[in-house]
Amino acid sequence: MGLGNRLAVFLLFATNFLSSQTILHTTHDTAQKQQDVKVTVINPHGKQPITYSGHAMPSDSVQQGIKINFFNFARGEYALYYEARLSDAFSVEAAGGVTYIDYMYELFNLGGNNLYFGQGPKPSVKFYSGITGKLQFRWYPSRYETAITGAYLAPELSYKNYKMDYFVYTGLISEPHRIERKWTDLKLQIGYQTADPYERTFWDWYVSIGMRHYDEIWMENSGYDAVFHHDKYWGPVVGGGVKIGFTL
Repeated sequence: MGLGNRLAVFLLFATNFLSSQTILHTTHDTAQKQQDVKVTVINPHGKQPITYSGHAMPSDSVQQGIKINFFNFARGEYALYYEARLSDAFSVEAAGGVTYIDYMYELFNLGGNNLYFGQGPKPSVKFYSGITGKLQFRWYPSRYETAITGAYLAPELSYKNYKMDYFVYTGLISEPHRIERKWTDLKLQIGYQTADPYERTFWDWYVSIGMRHYDEIWMENSGYDAVFHHDKYWGPVVGGGVKIGFTL
């Protein structure tokens, strides 16, 4: 085969090969669940990127999730948590829900006197639902993880209240007296979260320490001797627990 023929075959091969070769470019930001993919075709006329319109490509971080703290059910607190990623290192978490009977408080602080266990006379009380809300700003300091995965520090502001009526029999009627606890917390939370883009569920383990503002109407003695007090004060508060989460 002559030199001219060899050169013609080489040029034909190179033209067909290069015109069919593609290069994929993905965006650098790992925060997005679906990344834009640019397809570049190398041909004699130059490069012309186009947007890939195929299936979504998972990223290496979780953008958002919802969580539930089942242990708080024993405190009569039923809330849904939502966390959203703001950047590689920061996220925000908010929660809202309702409160009802704080069984831990009633049992360990009041001896269960306001609870009915199916035997004996019913206590002269009626419980009402309240509200609960929380707001956290989280910092994930690890250089090897992105929010919302890994260890974190989070200042938190939270509020919740519990309400019930205690009935005092006056000889003619049972007169209701409102008993209420309003707790406002300023805390620092330290935790570790296992959110993974390839797993549907994850865990959020945490401990917290801070100060609580107590605004309480409480009762001393019972029956005819009941005396009602209204106190407001600050006190330390510590806590801990675990939430189960679901990626969105």
